[in-house]
Amino acid sequence: MWYPIIAFVIVFGTVGLLYGTYKIRQHINQQNLIKSEKAYQKAHDPVLKQHRKFIKQVSGPSVALYKKNKQVLPSIVTAQAILESDWGKSKLYTNAYNPFGIKGTYQGESISYDTGEYINGKHVTQVAQFRKYPDLQTAIEDHSEALYEKFLHKSGMTSYKEQAKLLQKNTYATDPDYAKKLIKVIETHKLAKYDKEAINN
Repeated sequence: MWYPIIAFVIVFGTVGLLYGTYKIRQHINQQNLIKSEKAYQKAHDPVLKQHRKFIKQVSGPSVALYKKNKQVLPSIVTAQAILESDWGKSKLYTNAYNPFGIKGTYQGESISYDTGEYINGKHVTQVAQFRKYPDLQTAIEDHSEALYEKFLHKSGMTSYKEQAKLLQKNTYATDPDYAKKLIKVIETHKLAKYDKEAINN
């Protein structure tokens, strides 16, 4: 009497287990497909591609330069370039290869643009003279020397947070949140890996 019932329970349980396993696998496959689609979209997103290209253009020379002089960390150089030039889209960069907003002249060359400054806690727009460079490599080298001599005054630093705070303290920029913004850019785009590359090799 009980055998048919037991057999039915076993068969029904087995079918249920198989169906449950099938549903789990189907869900996993769907999730993997979604991840693959997102990864594809991310890899082919034109904005992200442009960002990766700009990071590579700035970080490569910055790593090589830090290995040579131990002055400005690649993460700081790259974050400043991103922040100051809006990913290389600013007129100052496209017309003068100056992604850092460094003022003054370079070998007698300069260009004038409007710039936002904080004076007595208020944001104002002024016309300023900025250094004009022949190429990005020259800009990075001059930037490193200028930051070391005027704002950092110390070589061999390995903390991007320390360098960002020193730039804030020594008024590289008038923005009261400049250090926080640099650190956020570095951490958002994982730029510290370039510091490790420069320091450990």
